[in-house]
Amino acid sequence: MPWKLYRFKYEDYPEYSARITGHYGGDLLLIEEEGELSDEAVRLIKDSLGVVDDARKFEITPRDVMKLPLEKLPEGDRRALLEAAGKLDAESKLHLEYRYRPSFD
Repeated sequence: MPWKLYRFKYEDYPEYSARITGHYGGDLLLIEEEGELSDEAVRLIKDSLGVVDDARKFEITPRDVMKLPLEKLPEGDRRALLEAAGKLDAESKLHLEYRYRPSFD
């Protein structure tokens, strides 16, 4: 399954912390890997969200989760997606990205 499922969460990075670390204040993006999805599941998700077929990455907002055809997804994919979606809040979203794994057989 070459499609990786990530959760992007934006956290406030206060200016006083930024001064201490020598970075800029503002939003800090935290990326957590949530699992993998099959090609079949991603195709169904793309169709339901109107994402073009050749997209190699796209995002799912909390509002988009209600549009997903969960009953049509394979059991493992549905479980992974629901678990990741359960961690979403107003400051986060899911990100799907195709990860090619070369075979050296």
